[in-house]
Amino acid sequence: MRALRGVSKWFWRFMIIFSFIINVILIVTLLVVVLVIFDIKQNIAQPLIEGLHSSFVGLNDATIDWTIPVRTTIPLDTSIPLDTSIPLDTSIPLVTDTIVTLTDDVPLTLTATIIAPGLRVDNATVYLSLPKDTALPVHLDLSVPVNIDVPVNLDVPVDLDVPVSLDVRAVIPLSQTQLHDPVENLRLLFEPIVRVLGNLPDNFSQVGPFASQVLSGSPPNLLADTPYSLKPWPGYSTTAGLNYDLNQMPFPPGNVPVLTGIVPTGGIPALDQGIRAEAYAAGGGPEIVNAQAAQNLTAQNIPTYYFDGTYADVIYSPLDQAAGEPMPPDPGVPMPPPDQGTGGQPIGSGQVAPTPVGPSGDLGIITPPSSP
Repeated sequence: MRALRGVSKWFWRFMIIFSFIINVILIVTLLVVVLVIFDIKQNIAQPLIEGLHSSFVGLNDATIDWTIPVRTTIPLDTSIPLDTSIPLDTSIPLVTDTIVTLTDDVPLTLTATIIAPGLRVDNATVYLSLPKDTALPVHLDLSVPVNIDVPVNLDVPVDLDVPVSLDVRAVIPLSQTQLHDPVENLRLLFEPIVRVLGNLPDNFSQVGPFASQVLSGSPPNLLADTPYSLKPWPGYSTTAGLNYDLNQMPFPPGNVPVLTGIVPTGGIPALDQGIRAEAYAAGGGPEIVNAQAAQNLTAQNIPTYYFDGTYADVIYSPLDQAAGEPMPPDPGVPMPPPDQGTGGQPIGSGQVAPTPVGPSGDLGIITPPSSP
């Protein structure tokens, strides 16, 4: 029993000393953390969170501006029908010796000298008549004016290689594509965090007023805009769209996309609602909004693979061709995925009203407007 009491006493003392040491370490650690907490906030937490957030903002705001050189030769082997009239307006010189035949009697009155045996008459007037059909040798030297239309109707065979050299410039704002949605969702994950960090005190001098506001029952709005949140991305090292003059060109109505009404899901609901209250106005949040949008699209006979991200699995892609997959029966209409049946129909004309398109600032390649 004495031995057991000795061990118990030793163990009790050890636990007291150990607990004291742990408490001292915790107190020292807490003091150190309190002293450097603002350094941690300003030099670690904010640069890390704001760096991620600003990168997602910059990715969404980015524009692809690239010129694609096209160099090829197009063989041209065809016949071009030529059916036209060529006006001919010119003068043809005519110099020749020929025989002409009189078509009627030609009377002549001439002054002549008449000489006969024992007789000479000067400046006598002689009246003659050349009978019809008389052949006369003549020498012609004249210019004949010609003004006529010459009809030409023939096939001109053409067999040649036409070199083609052009530069196709593509200006594509990423916010006008489906990349906007996942990038916007990542931004929404960090948006409330960067606002909270920006609205918390930065030093001990700001702790007093901050605590006073909290204790008075009117705490500051930690989700309010901050100088950083108003302009999270400074700009880009290269321009996009400069000297591009097709950014006001409309594109074919058949290519106008349909705005689905689906919104990014966002991050923590309690914080996300303070950032974009409109997504929660219906009382259910983004999930309810998206479910209703999917129902509306189904009612318009728009198959889900046009908006749920499975379009790449439906089209006949180069990877399908490389894998030896057979081409779908109708290449013009994408086939539905195997797990969705065949009830979906392609978008028909008149079923969905085209979305009005304003200035998009893009392409040669014109891009669709993005949903908010």
